[in-house]
Amino acid sequence: MVQEVTPPDAYQKLKEVEDAILIDCRNEKEWVSIGVPDLSSIGKTLLKIELVRQDQSINSQFVGQVEEYATRETPLYLICKSGARSAAACQMLIRAGFNNVTNVAEGFEGQSQSDLSDGWKSHSLPWKR
Repeated sequence: MVQEVTPPDAYQKLKEVEDAILIDCRNEKEWVSIGVPDLSSIGKTLLKIELVRQDQSINSQFVGQVEEYATRETPLYLICKSGARSAAACQMLIRAGFNNVTNVAEGFEGQSQSDLSDGWKSHSLPWKR
């Protein structure tokens, strides 16, 4: 089972844990049109690695691309739109031997379009377009 945290808890951990990394596994179109978490105020940079590309194909290099930035022990927090793709990405990383992987459960935009009560943006956490 994948550990999960809310966006505010993830942001707090990213502030407190020096080597923690936030990985946004949405696709490039989403990053550009919807926005991304902004970690500049805590001296960090968001890592953007697509899990599912715009054409709906799986990025077979996902784990290898994460390995370019993280060890098996690096605290990794994964975020997507609602928490579903990032949960799948967490499972992939766990199967590959990463042992400190956490899903940002509500995602960047939240669970549903009509209810904007959850998600990174609705918690007023820093983001940019």
